[in-house]
Amino acid sequence: MTVKEFLILSEVASNVTELLEQIKKLPKPDFILGVRLPDNLNDTTIGQLMGLQSISSDVDCIMIPCHVLLGFSVEQIEVCEVEDVLGFSSWVTKEVERITKLFETTSVAPTPEEKRAGVDQLSFGLFGLVDYYATRMGITDHEQVESVPWVRVYKCLDMDAEKIRYERRLRKIYQDNNK
Repeated sequence: MTVKEFLILSEVASNVTELLEQIKKLPKPDFILGVRLPDNLNDTTIGQLMGLQSISSDVDCIMIPCHVLLGFSVEQIEVCEVEDVLGFSSWVTKEVERITKLFETTSVAPTPEEKRAGVDQLSFGLFGLVDYYATRMGITDHEQVESVPWVRVYKCLDMDAEKIRYERRLRKIYQDNNK
């Protein structure tokens, strides 16, 4: 069955929950339309990662991974074997979740003082992430950041978070010594 046929049939499917459970069990294929699939998303750019995080519907879940990562058009995706595309899309979802968890480890819990000052209002989403990296690296064109591997952006965030934790520990030691 092709992706196009699946999309037509899925509109009238009555067993959606069961269908979703079966999709999660599909293996990631090695190739789609003769294109070798990656073993992981570590070489993905931050722009591609942002594209994958823009998935907002079931159709997007099928189409966006093949478009963003493989460069396929809608027409190309529609003629693919649905099992291959769904297996790939399911795998991409798991990889994006893995990467998102890594980025979450870079957040530093705010101090009570920072909370009172309103640090929670300083969350700017993906644009904030791009702006952070651009500012940190002296890049004036945000579009340039989109071509940077996400691993590099993550590592900068991770190093900066570790520096913040260190500086807080050091400040506490100085405060304790001055008592």
